[in-house]
Amino acid sequence: TYPLMPGAQPTGSGVDHVRQVVLYEGLDALGRLQPALGTLEQPYMWSDPTTEIIASGDTEVWEIYNTTPDAHPIHLHLVKFRIIDRQAIDVSGFVPGDDAPPPPLRGQPRAPAPEEDGWKDTVQAPPAVVTRIIATFDKVGQWVWHCHILSHEDHEMMRRFKVQ
Repeated sequence: TYPLMPGAQPTGSGVDHVRQVVLYEGLDALGRLQPALGTLEQPYMWSDPTTEIIASGDTEVWEIYNTTPDAHPIHLHLVKFRIIDRQAIDVSGFVPGDDAPPPPLRGQPRAPAPEEDGWKDTVQAPPAVVTRIIATFDKVGQWVWHCHILSHEDHEMMRRFKVQ
C-alpha cells in the first residue's frame, strides 16, 4: 500500500525502490533562467555522473518533487508508467543538501484525472506538487528523462538513467 518510504521496499510490496527526484530552477552565471533536474541533494547538469541507476526488472515509484513555479511535462524514454497521485508540497523552506528531507507534504494526495488513466511516458508535474508514478524498468541500457519543454531540454533539464 501507499505511501511508501524512500529506498528499498520489503519483499512482497510489489515495489523494489522509491526514488525521489527534484525539478529545480535557478539562475546561471549571467542571470538567465537555469532549469535542472536532480535529487534532494542537489540539481545536476547533463554532464554530471548518472544518479538514477536501476536494476533491470525493478519496479520503482518515482516521487517527482517540483520545486519550481512552473508546470513541467516530464518524459521518461523507453519506460511506460502509471500515475499514482499528486500531493501539494511546501517548497518555501526546501534547501537541497546531503541529508535534505523532501519538501513537507500539504493536504491529501489527489488521484490522477480520468484522462490520465492508463500507461504513460510523459506526466505533467505541476508547481509545488509531488507527482508520484510507478514503473517497471525492463529495458537494459542508458536512457533519458527530461522536461519536454524544448527550451528546458536545451538548457540542462535533462538527465540520464541507467538500467542494468
